[in-house]
Amino acid sequence: LYRFLHVRRMLAAEGLSTAAVNAHVAGLRASLTSLLERTPLAKAELLNPSSARFLALRHGQAQAWQKALLDRDCITDVRGDVLRIGLGIYQTQADVERFAALASAL
Repeated sequence: LYRFLHVRRMLAAEGLSTAAVNAHVAGLRASLTSLLERTPLAKAELLNPSSARFLALRHGQAQAWQKALLDRDCITDVRGDVLRIGLGIYQTQADVERFAALASAL
């Protein structure tokens, strides 16, 4: 509870509301979704095309993709045949572009 309250105060001091964070992530998500169309990840089924803070991509290569990304110091999550790519307030458009470049090499 202490951490939660501290983080909420810090976000308020920075002028960051849930709506502002969601708007930032929505922009990153739209950009990433577009950029991934030119990568092998485009073969995957996008499971959550709405406004989640991560992309969930189903494909038989999900495990291999996650390992290849991890080998390049890029952390994603994989659950069975679903690769999950998280997005947050701490990421930038440059991060999204770097991820797309890594994904292009899969």
